[in-house]
Amino acid sequence: MFLACFLISPLCGDSAPADLHPDPKLSPQEVVEFQLAALRANDIPTADAGIERTFRFASPANKVATGPLEHFTVMIHGSQYSSLINAVEGSVTKVVTQDNKAQVLARIVTAGGSEVYYVFILSKQAEGDYLNCWMTDGVVPLKEAGEAKPGTAI
Repeated sequence: MFLACFLISPLCGDSAPADLHPDPKLSPQEVVEFQLAALRANDIPTADAGIERTFRFASPANKVATGPLEHFTVMIHGSQYSSLINAVEGSVTKVVTQDNKAQVLARIVTAGGSEVYYVFILSKQAEGDYLNCWMTDGVVPLKEAGEAKPGTAI
């Protein structure tokens, strides 16, 4: 947690570090905490800067499905994911890791005060520029706390 506190400043301060990129030293929890922090401070220093930071941690396969950045930005502003933007609170509540796959349950308190949960699905990259880096393959919004949609195991 020390590393997470050092890297993820909303846990210890006000904004996510702008220069953080995928790194084999980051755990699945730290990757998700960074993404949550980036989205909480989405418009700092410029509009949608947090979405751009989050997109850095999308796996290559995820970027093929959701990119380019402009498309990803529209998707995050859509109804399924807009709760993540400028949230009052975002925290990891559970992490399940098996081999090179991880599922991370995140609790969000929206700007409007609602509580929402998401499962971040990550994989450790086996090749390319991001070898051994944990990156996000997808994010699944849950209907209610602890209620996973089909295909999620957490």
